[in-house]
Amino acid sequence: MSDWINYYEDNKQTALMRINNMALSTGYSRELNCWVNKYLDPFSVARAISEERKENLDPFSRIRMEAEKDLEFTVLRANNRDRRNGEIIFFESNLLLMFNLMLKHIRTA
Repeated sequence: MSDWINYYEDNKQTALMRINNMALSTGYSRELNCWVNKYLDPFSVARAISEERKENLDPFSRIRMEAEKDLEFTVLRANNRDRRNGEIIFFESNLLLMFNLMLKHIRTA
């Protein structure tokens, strides 16, 4: 495996460990885990881009919009206690940043 794939796999595993160690509601934690496994997995994202290329001229924009929308829907699963924690809001923005960096890397590879 190339170094960049290992890097993004490590990001994914770190995000999953962080989610499991945070005091989050069960539903929200489960949804975040699903989001991370779908959008921070370089193989999953590459497959999605490959499939999207058949239907869309700019698959990267489409995948980016889906990831943002899915993260917004994931946030809807959070309860009041989850949203009071400022750390989770920062973490969510970092998840999106990691996704965008990986997407940029896939695009240039």
